[in-house]
Amino acid sequence: MLVARARVAFLCASTRLATPLRPGALIFGFLLWSSWTTGALTASDQLSPDWSLHARGLGRLTVGMSLDAVRRTAGVQLEEIGPPPVPANFCTYYRARLASNEFHIRVMMDQVNRLELWSAGIRTGSGIAVGDSIERVKAVHGNDLSIEPHHYLWEQGVVLMVLGPYQIEGQAYGVAFVASPAKGVTQIWAGRYDEIRQSEGCQ
Repeated sequence: MLVARARVAFLCASTRLATPLRPGALIFGFLLWSSWTTGALTASDQLSPDWSLHARGLGRLTVGMSLDAVRRTAGVQLEEIGPPPVPANFCTYYRARLASNEFHIRVMMDQVNRLELWSAGIRTGSGIAVGDSIERVKAVHGNDLSIEPHHYLWEQGVVLMVLGPYQIEGQAYGVAFVASPAKGVTQIWAGRYDEIRQSEGCQ
């Protein structure tokens, strides 16, 4: 099976937007790691460099894409790990696997809402991966970053390092790095600018 190529650049722009932070309960309990039970890709299936995280999504997977379209994407395997969606926002989580690499997809109203990296393997278009240090993120992105305390874990020194907003087709998108001095980058999110600045999973 060949992983389809899609040329997706790491999108950038200069105009920043002021978006208020949204409070809410931090919900991580349902993002439990469990063994992957679906069939693996063959050893010859290598992850294409085009499958990197960018402001609009991850490779061919973009924010706003339907869940059915994700399921039809060659090489992507999905497993629902979140609770059943509730009528308020129909939000849940899926774990995706692509050429032995895992990532998470937050889904709302049956559409991709946010792409999240929780482990090393897949990188951003600028080469940053989970496990990199705060200093490396700063060295790569410099003054393009805005840094703010994590909404819930600030007492532990955790920060949210945000790139964006980038104007794409009339909407603002961005990339956020969750990081601490002790652990470096622990998560990387891509999606709409206001939603990557929320520390919640589903609320």
